[in-house]
Amino acid sequence: MANSRRTTGRGGTSPRQRKIAGVAAIGVTLGVAFAVATGTSQAGESCEGLDTAVGNNLAFIADQLVFPDALSEARIANRQAVIDQLEQRRAAAGCTGEVEVPDADPNAALNGGAAEDCDGLDGAVRNNLAFIAGQRQNPDALSEARIANRQAVIDLLEERRTLAGCTGEVELTPGS
Repeated sequence: MANSRRTTGRGGTSPRQRKIAGVAAIGVTLGVAFAVATGTSQAGESCEGLDTAVGNNLAFIADQLVFPDALSEARIANRQAVIDQLEQRRAAAGCTGEVEVPDADPNAALNGGAAEDCDGLDGAVRNNLAFIAGQRQNPDALSEARIANRQAVIDLLEERRTLAGCTGEVELTPGS
């Protein structure tokens, strides 16, 4: 035994142990991120509802392009981020087909630029509430992150409902 002494760094761990711990931490982080991004939940997604939500966002972006104002760039970036999340959910749910960009609403300037469909927004909120309820009913290691993600989507949808003049609170009804 030429050298039985180990060199340890801070906290009594060797550089090799810290390297292994770092690689393990990165692996866990990437695994969790992948699972959250791919939406591995078994909770059912409605392709029709997701398609409607994508279509509503595309219509809003089209209206912002036709009737721009000082906040259009920020609104478009926000809506594109929502579309990206919805597209991930569509892929995870096995939704096929392309959602087309609808024509801009010529009356959008009259209603504050919001060419939103309250029924579509309400349906999107209900879909997200149903997903959250499913995660709470059958939680797993990623449920907390999924619920936080869906709550953020609901918050955005609620803002859009307000801008579109939608009234009333959307609630998850039993059996939905």
